[in-house]
Amino acid sequence: MSTSAISTGTPIYDLLVQERGDVRAEARTAAQETQDTARRVLDWSSLRFAAAQREERAFSAFGRFGDEGRVRALPPA
Repeated sequence: MSTSAISTGTPIYDLLVQERGDVRAEARTAAQETQDTARRVLDWSSLRFAAAQREERAFSAFGRFGDEGRVRALPPA
């Protein structure tokens, strides 16, 4: 059977869309809305920024934190 002999129409699907609505289009819309909501709700960038600011203002009784995150000793008094 050649591809030209295959019908491009979908009469059963078209009938279902008329009777019940386009479920695929509704599912695509719902999926996009869910992705948008998840992206907005799960945006942690502001928390990372706040944590970085907190670390900059942090006080250590043992000295200052170096660039590597290790504690450096205070100079002798």
